[in-house]
Amino acid sequence: MGHKPIVATFLNACSFIRYDCFLILLMVLGVLLTPIGCNSRGEQDTHKPVNILFIFSDDQRWDALGYAGNNIIQTPNLDALAAQGTYFDNAFVTTAICCVSRASVLTGQYARNNGVQDFFTPIELETTYPRYLKEGGYYTGFIGKWGTLELDTGYFMKAADLFDFWAGSMGQSNFWHERDCNFVHNNGTTEKHQFLCDCPPDARGFRGEEIRVGKANIIDPVHQETYVIPRKVSSFLDQRDEDKPFCLSISFKSPHGPWSDFDEKFSQSYESVPMNIAGSVTEEEAMGQPEFLKVSLNGIRDIEKMRTARELEGPLQNSMRQYYRLINGMDQAVGDIVNELKERGLYDNTVVVFYSDNGHFMWEHGFTGKWLMYEESLRVPGFIFDPRHPNEKSRSKEMVLNIDLAPTIIDLAGLEIPSHMDGKSLLPLLDDPDLPFRDDFFYEHLYRHMEDYMHIERSEGVRTREWKYIHYINQEGPASEELYHLTEDHLEMNDLSADSASSVTLEGMRDLYAGYFSGNLSYRR
Repeated sequence: MGHKPIVATFLNACSFIRYDCFLILLMVLGVLLTPIGCNSRGEQDTHKPVNILFIFSDDQRWDALGYAGNNIIQTPNLDALAAQGTYFDNAFVTTAICCVSRASVLTGQYARNNGVQDFFTPIELETTYPRYLKEGGYYTGFIGKWGTLELDTGYFMKAADLFDFWAGSMGQSNFWHERDCNFVHNNGTTEKHQFLCDCPPDARGFRGEEIRVGKANIIDPVHQETYVIPRKVSSFLDQRDEDKPFCLSISFKSPHGPWSDFDEKFSQSYESVPMNIAGSVTEEEAMGQPEFLKVSLNGIRDIEKMRTARELEGPLQNSMRQYYRLINGMDQAVGDIVNELKERGLYDNTVVVFYSDNGHFMWEHGFTGKWLMYEESLRVPGFIFDPRHPNEKSRSKEMVLNIDLAPTIIDLAGLEIPSHMDGKSLLPLLDDPDLPFRDDFFYEHLYRHMEDYMHIERSEGVRTREWKYIHYINQEGPASEELYHLTEDHLEMNDLSADSASSVTLEGMRDLYAGYFSGNLSYRR
């Protein structure tokens, strides 16, 4: 019905209606004349800038979350956010190592484009999302593990100046601190250049910002995840400019090793509970790997341990319990942070973005660590919770990437996404989780670590919705390639690169890989 007939009907009615009916008709007319679509996400929220809380975990594989379908791990706070938001069943990273992945998250770029392929190359700070948000009127903060050029104090001071509030850790960050440690009580603003940890040495003699294990020599220990980070969040909120929206980025160390450094309140969690062990955790699968992978940093040194993988008190299951306990600590911190937002009246206008820097092998294929292009390594948990638009179990099966996070955060802030970013905003998937987003993506891992024994094998490849192609850069001949049909072989145990029936697919995947490798990383088939 058009507006003119409505108005005519209304005017005819005015000749005999009472005044109170007249007011009712005015209200109805206002509703009818309101343009359809005015309640869309973009139009409804422009009057009030949204706060952004970005939570980043470390080495958390995609299935180490209750909402992902894990019926053993206990993550009630993260699960509650995921259940009301949009959960990404197929979330990935473009490089599965913390330093490179973090650079890709900050810049929205592949490693080839941002230049960070190791621990020693600094991020160009002016290309990062916090720079754009700060310039766009946001009060910005960072807490936790920064992860690149991790031992350069001068660079860290420049990184601190990128934010209004800084509680970043040099090195790999540590789980245990003295309660009066400088890192713990630093206020993050007027003291943000005095950020160094001054905790005493651990039992091995490692002190301060060095990678410490345990809490030996610490008189009054506090745990970074369950104590320090929630209090840093409170400090950030106390000091923020309330006339500005905020963007707070929290990089937890959990569940990165040392896995034994979980908060002791979780020491009984999962005790005597059998862990879920993948079908690819077998001695036969481990022995079938090429020699260059078995002697790499990924390889298990004592292959006979594979026989104990399903033993209740075996080393793998005990390690997984510790890994889960670290995630418990992070989940508790998330709950504390959410409660703080609610108490301050900020919860209803704060969008939560959750992701991990990479996954982690639990002996699948005979591997530990990450780095390689298998699902356990490059697939991660990810979701966005927007309290202004709560969903009812919204899940997207589209492939999303860590390089999409910076464009998404900038888009949430209502700012223009810089043209140098390779990723794209995930916000359209919040409105339509089934919206076609990407058909394939490029993977790269170029960090060597060491040249020979205990090296990281360099690799690249392409993943599509159904297939995965892996190329080992330093290898030649048949051993340099792998091909997996993911829809039929989700455990990636049947390499089809030498299968004549898959030769056409192999050539197609090689062509797709070549399109990316040629330098056009935004290439789309």
